[in-house]
Formats: sequence, C-alpha cells, structure tokens
Amino acid sequence: MGNQRGSAALLALIMMMLLGSMGATLLMLSKTDVQIATNHRDGIAAQYLAEAGIRYAAHKLKTDHEFVSQTEIAKNITTSDFLGAIPTGGRYTVQTGPDPEHNNTKTRLITATGIVNQAKRQVVAHITLAETTGEYHPLMIIWNY
Repeated sequence: MGNQRGSAALLALIMMMLLGSMGATLLMLSKTDVQIATNHRDGIAAQYLAEAGIRYAAHKLKTDHEFVSQTEIAKNITTSDFLGAIPTGGRYTVQTGPDPEHNNTKTRLITATGIVNQAKRQVVAHITLAETTGEYHPLMIIWNY
C-alpha cells in the first residue's frame, strides 16, 4: 500500500491537463468558426456594395445626360461610403468610361468594387446606351469574385 501513495493525485493532475487541453482546442476552433462567419458576411456585403455601384452608374447613364457625355471619352470615378448600413462600414468605388472592346460611343465599361473590412468584390458590366435618350440595355455583366 505504501508504494501507491499519491497515485490518485497524479491521476487527477493528468486528467486536469487533458481536459484543459481539450478545452483550449475547442476554444480555438470556435474562434476560427467566428472568423470564417465574419469573413463570409463581409464578402456578401462587399458583393452587394459592388452591385449597388453598378446600379448607381446605370442609373446615372439613364438619367444624367452630362454624365453620359463625360464618360464618352474619359473615366469617371465615384466613391461612396456606407457607415450605417453595415456594422463595420463599407465602400464602393465605380469607374465608368468608354468600353475599349467596342468601337462605338454608346457602350460604357463599368467596374464597381465593393470593400468591407478585408473583403473585396468586383463587378464588371458592359452597358450599351440605346439610340433614344434616357434608355440603356446591359450588353454583358461579368461577376468577378
């Protein structure tokens, strides 16, 4: 009986270390899951902001004749910040200008980039203006992630 003295304390200490390491591992896994969910949320928000930038430029091309003439020969760059719509805030930048793939003056290349935290999404659209003023139709929209 004398040589088993303290074995219960040693066994309890080993079990405590084992349970502590399992708890630390679970804590690390849950932190990783939270980070993945945050990145996913930010990516979706950035995609929505980029799409909003495309819609902004399409609306300007439809309603603002000065904007149409400005973007015929040079790029117009617009940046908008959204601080309240997304918990961490976000921004989109839109470049609207002549489309180098088409040789007519009625086609515009729109590149919109949405940024939320580290997430960045880009949407590219080719829009051809109709002959009647105030009308347009999308020639091609390319979604880049």
